[in-house]
Amino acid sequence: MPRRLLLLLLLLPILGRSQSPSIALPAQVSLCDIKANPADFVHKYVELTVTASHGFEDSMVEDSKCLWGKDHPGVWMEYGGTRSTDTMYCCGLSPSNKRPNALAIDGISLPLVEDDNFREFDRRLHPNHRPRRESDAVQATLRGYIFAKYEGIGGTQVSPRWEGYGHMGCCILFVVEQVIAVDPKEVKREWAPIAPVK
Repeated sequence: MPRRLLLLLLLLPILGRSQSPSIALPAQVSLCDIKANPADFVHKYVELTVTASHGFEDSMVEDSKCLWGKDHPGVWMEYGGTRSTDTMYCCGLSPSNKRPNALAIDGISLPLVEDDNFREFDRRLHPNHRPRRESDAVQATLRGYIFAKYEGIGGTQVSPRWEGYGHMGCCILFVVEQVIAVDPKEVKREWAPIAPVK
């Protein structure tokens, strides 16, 4: 068999494999980098160390150096795969911790690594207490994809902002595919919920 044909046959499984999070290396960035330049990170695979929070109308990731406000967009969090953050928010969605199909956005398949790190992260965000409006928070290093739309009122370009996902379309979206580390220290959410203003 000619050497070139043999080499091609050996490389075909590698060349034909689609890029996936288990193969791709994430860009290690801060959430503030993403908030400052959202267009540079749409559809990008990233690794972030953030404070994640979960509660009523709250499934967010934040950085105390660039909190959500008029100068910085909010960042909504969702899980990949068939898991969901089980968050009550507007409009027409009932909270659930499962979805019928694996998550895909803009043609990108978004799996989830459900290992011990993920289970600890999810447990800390969903402790067994009676329903309340306050949020639980945990600091963690996460890998996943960024999604955002630059749009204004009613999908027009009137007062456009980076948003399109989460409660009332408030925010940029970060889809968690893997939890790399969970900080064991207790943390409190450092920001108050901010209603989207148009």
